[in-house]
Amino acid sequence: MLNFKNKSYFNFIDINYKNNKHVKSYLKNSFEKAFQIINKKEAHGIINLPLNKKNLFDSKYPGVTEYISDKFNSNDKETMLLYSEKFSVSPATTHYKIHNIRKKLTKNKIINNFINIKNFYERVIKIKKPKIGILGFNPHNGIDFNYSFEEEKILNPALKLLKKNKKNFIYGLLSPDSSFIEMEKEKLHCLIGHYHDQVLTTFKYINKFNAINITLGLPFLRVSPDHGTGLNIKGKNKASPESFLCALNFYEKYGNNI
Repeated sequence: MLNFKNKSYFNFIDINYKNNKHVKSYLKNSFEKAFQIINKKEAHGIINLPLNKKNLFDSKYPGVTEYISDKFNSNDKETMLLYSEKFSVSPATTHYKIHNIRKKLTKNKIINNFINIKNFYERVIKIKKPKIGILGFNPHNGIDFNYSFEEEKILNPALKLLKKNKKNFIYGLLSPDSSFIEMEKEKLHCLIGHYHDQVLTTFKYINKFNAINITLGLPFLRVSPDHGTGLNIKGKNKASPESFLCALNFYEKYGNNI
C-alpha cells in the first residue's frame, strides 16, 4: 500500500512464499489479502503486476479482470479500460477466442461499458461530458455485406439508446480501420471496440509502456501494467518498470477522487 499522506514510505505485508506450497496458492493468498484490505477501506484500490494466468486460474476465469469481478459479485458488469493521459480504449469483450466473441457481445454489454467509462472520466478524471467513440464490429461496419448481424442487431440499437440521453457524447459507429484517425480528429477521450485486439494493438503501439490497464465496474479501481509477463526476457534485466510507475502515479494523482 502506498501511503499518500506520507510519501516517503511503503507499507509492506509479507505473504510468505515458503508457506504456500504452490504458485497458485501463493497468488490466491496474495489477492485474498488485498481483498481484505479493500473491504476494510484501508486502500483506494489494487495494483497487481503481470502474472501468468495459468498459475492462478482454473478454466472458469479467462483473465484477472473476470476473476476479481467474480470475487466482488460484479460479473458481466466489469469494463476493461486501457488508459493513458492521451486517450483510452476499451474492448467490450475481453479474453475470449475469436469464434466466441459474437456470443459474448450484447447490447447491454455495450451500454454498461459506456456508462462505466463515462462515470470514470467524470468522477475520477474530472472531465465533464467525455467524448466516447464506438466502433463497428465488421470491416467498414458491414456495409459491404447484404446483412451484418452485429451492427444491425446489437451495436446500432445500443447506440440509438445511448444517444437519447443528451448528457451523453457518443460518436459512431466508427469504421474500425479508420477509428484512430477519427479519434484524433474529433479529440475523443476513449474508443470502445468489441474484442481484445481490435483496439489494444494500436493503443499499445502508440503508448508503449506509458499506459495502464484499469478494471471499472468494481467497488474500487483495480490497476495493472498494460503489458504481460514477458517470460522471454525473464532474468535478462530487460524488463521496463514504466507501466508500473504509471500505475503508482495514477493513484497518487487521482486516488482521492475514487
